[in-house]
This record gives sequence, C-alpha cells and structure tokens, in this order.
Amino acid sequence: MTHRRKVSARGQALAEYLAALLVLAMLIGFGLGGEDSVIDTLLAAVRTAFDRQSGFISLPL
Repeated sequence: MTHRRKVSARGQALAEYLAALLVLAMLIGFGLGGEDSVIDTLLAAVRTAFDRQSGFISLPL
C-alpha cells in the first residue's frame, strides 16, 4: 500500500484576499466616469455636517 502525499496550496487564499481587497480599494478610492470618489463624497458630507453643527452651536441663547 502506497501513501500519496497531499499537495498543499498554502498561501493561495491570502493572494486571493489581497487581490479582492485591492479591487475594492480601487472602487472606493477612484471615481468612475468623472464622478467624485466615495471618499470625497464622504469627506464632503462630514465637512457639511460639521459646518452646520458649528453654526448651530454659535447661535446666541
């Protein structure tokens, strides 16, 4: 009876995860078709909310 050795593909899943994360980061970071990227839209929304909150806090009582 002969025993066959298993061929292991160690590290393959890591390479696939890195490739998927790279594609996801590119989709989030870059705008498509001249649109703003998701990051730019998020930062603009945070900036607007901060400006509104700051203006509300500075109102006299």
